[in-house]
Amino acid sequence: MVASPETLVARARARTGLADLGPDGWQEGLARLVDAVGTDVGDDRAAVDGIEELIVQRLVTRLRVEDWHAAHGHEAARPVEGPLVIVGLPRTATTALHHLLSLDPRFRYLRRWELKDPVPPPDAATEADDPRRPGEPPAADVRHITAVDGPAEDGDIHTLQFRHGEISLPVPTYTRWWIGADHSGAFAYHERFLRMLHAHRPPTRWLLKFPAYLFQLRELAAWYPDAQFVVTHRDPLAVVPSTCSVVFDARRRRVPGWTPEPAAFGREVLDYLLAALEHATAGRRALGQDRFLDVGQHEIEDDALAVAERVYAFAGLDLTDDVRAAMARWAGENRRGSRGAHHYRADDYGLSEDRIEDAFAGYIAEYGELCRPHA
Repeated sequence: MVASPETLVARARARTGLADLGPDGWQEGLARLVDAVGTDVGDDRAAVDGIEELIVQRLVTRLRVEDWHAAHGHEAARPVEGPLVIVGLPRTATTALHHLLSLDPRFRYLRRWELKDPVPPPDAATEADDPRRPGEPPAADVRHITAVDGPAEDGDIHTLQFRHGEISLPVPTYTRWWIGADHSGAFAYHERFLRMLHAHRPPTRWLLKFPAYLFQLRELAAWYPDAQFVVTHRDPLAVVPSTCSVVFDARRRRVPGWTPEPAAFGREVLDYLLAALEHATAGRRALGQDRFLDVGQHEIEDDALAVAERVYAFAGLDLTDDVRAAMARWAGENRRGSRGAHHYRADDYGLSEDRIEDAFAGYIAEYGELCRPHA
């Protein structure tokens, strides 16, 4: 049996000696997540214990963030500029484009090490020697681009607000609630966190990236009215099984005893991706197409600099010679296959290519060559 939200909050407060969890809005998501653990994870004691500890860690971080704001909140007065937001279905080169654009020092982006341990926020004068910063690059991974100071998904900030889709946890009951939930309050805490991070480490123009923002385009744009969106695309015959592979592995790392029925898991991922497109279509229609630039994964692989030039023209920025040269070097060092090959098959998850093509027929018709296979 999973512990109650009140018990988990008490554990976090006892661990830190702090009490203030900040502005309301996190309580419903926490309650829903706890309920989903009880429903979906069941009697796997090790899994329940692991997720409880994950929740407590998130609450501990919230407590520490609020403790910093209580003493230093005046230092976080500068608002987020922009932001420029990279979004798209998972496995469509959002990460590659994020790394490419992060080479411009005019952008601020989230680093994994500062997300893991954000308090006190980094200082530009001392961050090179910050003990939280890894001394060595992360282990190579065929599925992910990594670097010591490379960009990380800012969407993980929403885990602290318990407004994250949690697709990497085996809690589909929670994910279904999240898909249909009202997210209008999600970005107030998001900016609170970013303001803390750039308090002593500018710039304040943020480069954001999170595939699940497809579900939240209107809410994000309402909070950040100057936001612009770069949307990545790829052939669904690759997107769906590749996403299944990555999500399956992420869940097994979180919950080693998780043993799904492959076809049910495949349907779950397929439905999630289709829901993302449905929300994105509605969001784009409401916001207007001038807020969006579409690029295909194969375009990034073929000519990353050409894609960067299009992004910069869209964002009204000048692509300087120094940044152009850095991007050219990065693109040359990170060509497709440079980290090995990621193998996946749709039928491993009870899916057929015909079924995927039928499900994504509207998407393929809308975006044409951007989501067709690379020649």
